[in-house]
Amino acid sequence: MVAAADSVIDLYAYQQRFFADQARVLVAIWCRQAGKDFATACKAVDHAFRTGQKWFIVSLTQRQADATFEKCQTVATALKGAFKAAGEIVAVDGEEYLEHDAEIDHWFRHRGRTLHLPGGGSVTSLPGRDPDTLAGLTGNVIFTEFGLFPGGGYAHWRVVFPLATRGFKVIVISTPRGKNTKFHELVADPDTYSVHVVDIHRAVAEGMPLRGEDGRPITIDAFRALYGDEVGWRREYLCEFTGDLEALVKWAQLVAAGEAGKGLPFDWLRIENGAGWRSGFFQALRGESDFRPELGWDVARHANLSALWVNLGRRDRPKRLRHLVLMHECSFALQREVIREAMDAAPTAVGCGDATGLGMDSNETLATAYPGRWLEHTFTTAGWREVASLMVTAYGDGAQFIPPAAGETKFITTDIYAMQKESGGAQLKVTATPNPLLDESHCDVGCANGLALKAGLVANAQPFVSVH
Repeated sequence: MVAAADSVIDLYAYQQRFFADQARVLVAIWCRQAGKDFATACKAVDHAFRTGQKWFIVSLTQRQADATFEKCQTVATALKGAFKAAGEIVAVDGEEYLEHDAEIDHWFRHRGRTLHLPGGGSVTSLPGRDPDTLAGLTGNVIFTEFGLFPGGGYAHWRVVFPLATRGFKVIVISTPRGKNTKFHELVADPDTYSVHVVDIHRAVAEGMPLRGEDGRPITIDAFRALYGDEVGWRREYLCEFTGDLEALVKWAQLVAAGEAGKGLPFDWLRIENGAGWRSGFFQALRGESDFRPELGWDVARHANLSALWVNLGRRDRPKRLRHLVLMHECSFALQREVIREAMDAAPTAVGCGDATGLGMDSNETLATAYPGRWLEHTFTTAGWREVASLMVTAYGDGAQFIPPAAGETKFITTDIYAMQKESGGAQLKVTATPNPLLDESHCDVGCANGLALKAGLVANAQPFVSVH
């Protein structure tokens, strides 16, 4: 009885390459929904059927292992159907059975979480949170979503890999997570391991359909826009290891802040090489009442953006972004002019600026010009933690409103979302990553937001006066 899963089931080109690969250790880093579990199931069932060997699916939870196991059942059902369609089968004693369905069903048995195949091969799904519980097994191993295993998966690899000592195979599949993982180590060593990388571009080019909610084909760019998460896109669909980081502020919180800010007055402009500044831009601040302008200025001169974020704040109400100025390749003199006009628009205005490095002199000047109203902030490790904590609290409590996460203002949301924190550890560590919608920014807008929130602390220590 001879068959192969790929002769019964249609596979995309990249799945066929994976199926045909006979390497001892296979590593699959594929984008989401590209069919890595299904291709792995085809390979495991086919190999168990041909060799009579055992396969063990090991995942962090029983549910995850069962998801791959169910695909193995699907493959086995397809093989069984192929044999039944052949019309006859030779039994162990050499006799031919014209009524062969019952015999074939007997050979493809499913008991509990083990699939039994003709010739003695089998596939079993196991929960693997504690690797020591698997130490006594022997056979081929599948690690599913290995990038999510605790402790980077090192303990599991150390204990579970020896199951394959006697010539058995190991398949490791996952989407990328942090770099401090055994999965990243495997992917980074293609000379030792057979590594199959399939991002969304390769998957679509080699047969995977990409469709919208109406079932019609959709382009990768359109799907990317629909996903709306640039950091997640790099990891989940471009298969990039983005580090052991996660967003400082959750995307859902930013979307909620945008919904809350929908329809509220907001103005922004960009000054490029000194061009584009409009004197009187902050005139609207003079007409606000019972709110205090709270400024945050993230300083830059050449490579990055200099960003001025102006909140309208009040003790008992959420803060809302009223003005945003982006300055690229602008002199410090012009930047200080912009800051001064905002500060002079209201006698209660307060501000906080980045006094790290290049911003030191300008912030000293502003602190002298506006005593008690202007704070100097340095982005040391402690300074990053302070600003990050203020942002986490503000968005977590719904106390910061921003323009909607759509259209021309979406770059504000993606800039804040690009602020990443390191997972684990006793202290908060923050990393500024590029904004995919604003080439020159490495969270410059988000940092200005955090500085404005710090300025608001000074505002809360002073009486509020109506601004006219």
